[in-house]
Amino acid sequence: MKEIRLVSIWNPKGGQGKSMLAINLAAASVELGLKPLLICQDQQGTSMLYFKAGNLPFEVMDTIPITRPNADIIFFDHQASEWSVPNNHTLVMPLKPARDQYATYIDAYKRAEALGKQIITIVTDGQEHRASEKETTEYLRGKGAFVIPSSGVFSRAASQYLTVFDAKMNKAYKVRERRVEISKILGAILIESNKENKE
Repeated sequence: MKEIRLVSIWNPKGGQGKSMLAINLAAASVELGLKPLLICQDQQGTSMLYFKAGNLPFEVMDTIPITRPNADIIFFDHQASEWSVPNNHTLVMPLKPARDQYATYIDAYKRAEALGKQIITIVTDGQEHRASEKETTEYLRGKGAFVIPSSGVFSRAASQYLTVFDAKMNKAYKVRERRVEISKILGAILIESNKENKE
């Protein structure tokens, strides 16, 4: 029986881009020919709203299924204020680089690191014209973090409950760049989960 990859998208701070990353990473998985499942554990139910709109090419559930799902990869969209480090080995930790939000990320990161988790950091929505945010972004990039710059393509997609991979977004400004960035993150996730499955 094939192993299902399990990926937690987690940061105790709200508004860091967890749901945005969850739905778009799942969509990128479909593009690769994988069958993803998204478990929405966010009380706001953002990912469920997208699913109920009927535009997603994958399933979203608000509870962990009792029986083994037909999926290659499961993304867990964790709720804000959840300080317990997720059980899954691979953690995707998005953060906005504002100083107060960075402080929360560091605290959570240290907790996850102490438990031996494989952490993939994603800097989201950084404002290049703000010196402190630019400095934080470049520091984390130097540590191996992925960076998704502030971009209207995500808000445009969100207004229609779409992912950036939806064909309706093909003509959106810089959508190709955003798709490439998300796909690179997915590639890193798959590499790490393959390592875990071999251990």
